[in-house]
Amino acid sequence: MIDAATGKELKSIPIEDEDATLRADTDHGKPVAVVRHRRQLAASGLTAESSQVSDLVIDETGSEVWRSPEGGNGSSGTFFIGGYAAEGEADGAGLSNVSKLSTLAGEQAVALPIGAEEENSLLGVIKDKAVYRPRGMLLDEEAAVVHGFDLSKGGSLAWRLPRDVQGRTIVGDFLLTWQSDGMSSTHSLYDLMTGERVGGFEVSNSVGVRCATSAFDADSDTVLCDDPLTLIDSRTGKLLVPTVENQREVSVESAFGGIAYLKVKQEQGAEPLYLALDDKTGKVLGDNLPAAPLAVSTDGYALIWHKLHAFGFKRAA
Repeated sequence: MIDAATGKELKSIPIEDEDATLRADTDHGKPVAVVRHRRQLAASGLTAESSQVSDLVIDETGSEVWRSPEGGNGSSGTFFIGGYAAEGEADGAGLSNVSKLSTLAGEQAVALPIGAEEENSLLGVIKDKAVYRPRGMLLDEEAAVVHGFDLSKGGSLAWRLPRDVQGRTIVGDFLLTWQSDGMSSTHSLYDLMTGERVGGFEVSNSVGVRCATSAFDADSDTVLCDDPLTLIDSRTGKLLVPTVENQREVSVESAFGGIAYLKVKQEQGAEPLYLALDDKTGKVLGDNLPAAPLAVSTDGYALIWHKLHAFGFKRAA
């Protein structure tokens, strides 16, 4: 763990798995980092060799908050999400097939009231609100929209979005959604505490901007779209930076603290490289970075760490 503002090492935690992934999360509102790694288990008796995936949660000082219990395999097990332990299957959007969550102390679990036996996707837990989307093929239109359940009130329904959307990603305390009719794409920001729409904008396809994949930086009120890379003020819908000629082909990885991280497309087989830029001005802060981003922001700095590489960038004044 490295202090993002000073670069000082706070604590070293040995991880045997070189391919461990690091992601940001919160423990009931407090920022933590989650190391998800795979451990090979040797054959013993009649049991064949296997692998176990588990989560290690550490706070801003590098102290261990929680570790997954023994068990699990390459996809399913008990994982950490927003200060709770959830039994399910890890996927790119969060966890799937989750029917209940329990506190890290192992207290009584909170059961989610709908779709427990069907496919579902738990997108995240933000301040005791479970953001959940059923995915069962037989669900009706009303049931298929994104729901918020209040885990502090026994898992009761807190809110439900008015309609389903084509894309969604959790950014801080907000849910950023988008949908397209072929002519334009509409983006909306929803407050995850209330389920209310607090902002949004529309981008016409005629301007050559496609926001099928995007990120939102709540610190600078900036939405980032790729294909091509475009920075948009979420309050006004205005483009912040003109399109760059002969722009490198990039994909938006994350944005936080006024800094965006972009993955640069490389030739097949080449190691990925990343860019860091000020997402209000478009100024490049770091180029040809060998590290994947981690969403940690402290005092205007952001830290990324991966395979022994650590970089701190400060947003341009």
